[in-house]
Amino acid sequence: MLLPCLSRMVVAALVVPLLAGIPNREMHAATPDDPIVHAGRQDLATSLLVGSVAASEGDNAEAARAFTAAAHLAPAYRLFGERAFFYSIMAGSPEANALASTQPGGVMPDLVMGNAAALAGEWNSALAHYQNAPDDPIMNLLRPLLRGWALQGAGRTDEALAALDHAREDHTLGGYYTVHAALIAQLAGQQMKADTLFRQSTSMAGGDLFTALVMAHWLVGQGQEAAAEALVNQRVAAMPVLEAARSGIMAMIHRPVVTHAVQGLAQAYGLVGLLIDQQLYAHDGTEDDHEPDIAAEVGTLRGTEQMMLRMALVLDPADSEARLLLSSMLHGRKQDRQARAALDGAPADDPFLPVYRTEQADLDLVMGHKEQAAQELRDLLHDAPGDRMLWSSLGDALLDQQQWAEALDAYRHATALTPHRLEGDDWRLLFGQAIAQERQNHWPQARALIQQALQLAPNEADLLNYLGYSMVEHGENPAMAESYLRRALALAPADNQIRDSVGWVLMRLGHVAEGLPLLEQAAEQMPQDPAINYHLGVAYWMAGRRLEAVNEWQNAIQFQPDPMDHRKITAALAYARAWKANAAHPGMVLPADLKPAAVPASSHPPANGTQH
Repeated sequence: MLLPCLSRMVVAALVVPLLAGIPNREMHAATPDDPIVHAGRQDLATSLLVGSVAASEGDNAEAARAFTAAAHLAPAYRLFGERAFFYSIMAGSPEANALASTQPGGVMPDLVMGNAAALAGEWNSALAHYQNAPDDPIMNLLRPLLRGWALQGAGRTDEALAALDHAREDHTLGGYYTVHAALIAQLAGQQMKADTLFRQSTSMAGGDLFTALVMAHWLVGQGQEAAAEALVNQRVAAMPVLEAARSGIMAMIHRPVVTHAVQGLAQAYGLVGLLIDQQLYAHDGTEDDHEPDIAAEVGTLRGTEQMMLRMALVLDPADSEARLLLSSMLHGRKQDRQARAALDGAPADDPFLPVYRTEQADLDLVMGHKEQAAQELRDLLHDAPGDRMLWSSLGDALLDQQQWAEALDAYRHATALTPHRLEGDDWRLLFGQAIAQERQNHWPQARALIQQALQLAPNEADLLNYLGYSMVEHGENPAMAESYLRRALALAPADNQIRDSVGWVLMRLGHVAEGLPLLEQAAEQMPQDPAINYHLGVAYWMAGRRLEAVNEWQNAIQFQPDPMDHRKITAALAYARAWKANAAHPGMVLPADLKPAAVPASSHPPANGTQH
């Protein structure tokens, strides 16, 4: 856990005021005197359409440009300017500052103008904006840090420390305020005061990346370099994505983490972003996700998190934690192009560049840029051949390109570089090897690898699904396969791939009436999955619904099935044509999938999926 977990109500109270009044109002009906009527109708309509589409796709920069154009065309219509301001912040655009001065007031305009003043070195102006921002729960959290760092920037260290005194007594976040106070004292050359504050912060060590680096640097200054290295190693072990930058991160402990007050301001916004991200993570997957009020709250939290992280990066482009968290958040919202772009813009000497490049390669893979992803990973491995995470990512990229032998080799490299006995998430390395082996027709080796992976992760639905499905495909104990698949579906009831697998094995066992509804549900949710369409077609055929079966197979052949599925679909269609022409033709060969597997009745597992 990175930070203390605040309750949902507390976090909502902190962030909802930020978005109050920002683009949630509906446009009123135009009258003959309305400024919209006198604006260029076509240009205005185009700008609004472009802005709305861009916003819906998560392209905040384009949305900001479009709504800014709309605001210029209809300057009296305040809503357009508000939307332009909102999306400028979400995009991290410098235009947000110019737009802030035109806003009717509120927390966000003062924060944006305060940040711009800080970047310009106008500390008294920054301090005034941070002080003038309306009082609300989020400003109660932020204001001590913003005032403290603005006062430090103005050279008023004693006042800066005093601004944090009361906040340091907070039972939840007091440790973080103390860390910032220690940094302010250290930056001002008050080392004895800084040492006292750092000692009071030792319980915070390692809680998040920034704090771990701050405390490690202080430990080095105290002559405890081994303890500092252990602290950083602990943080890297907790965040495997950092492995690619381990050497660069370790070098950071020998230099100050914060050298300017602006960096301290950035960390204040990053702290809020981390708090919100943790709250969203704790909420993820709960039963009330689809309730309107909860959905609105989650949307508000996500928007506020993005604004906080964007502000952190505007102030400090080298804020690696904010950059990685922003990219991860956008990826979680399926905005992969924006997630990749968020990893651009770091300084050329940023020690986290290998991490950003690795993450970009993974995002390229998600977006279907398979060859580009593989090449990026090979380039990275040229400079870091001992990085197991890079080898693992390369295995994923090659597996997605169906380069089975090369993928297997990459996963084996990653496994060999594992510095400990396989444990925890290492099941993924075994799973990757198993898929590569099975696709090369080495089923016994694949089965052994999956069973080894299940020893590490016995409740991993993907493993159970792959094992059960593959057992059916290889004609190996379909009843046992059904037990694995039922258990997988119980663990992940919303997973349509698993629902398809369970329906498929039930149908193969001859339980067509039970399996068919599952296959129909899966196809309804994933209508362009060729394997699911093929399976549903087989079920229809076995149920005597020949025309529907052929329709599903014809659909499946259009959705670019892999070579193995393509052969099966082609064979099924050829058989259907021959059957229609002459069902009694002696040369017709019934494809294996179109007849139930031969399974003794006694081997049918219990309905609850208990394994034998």
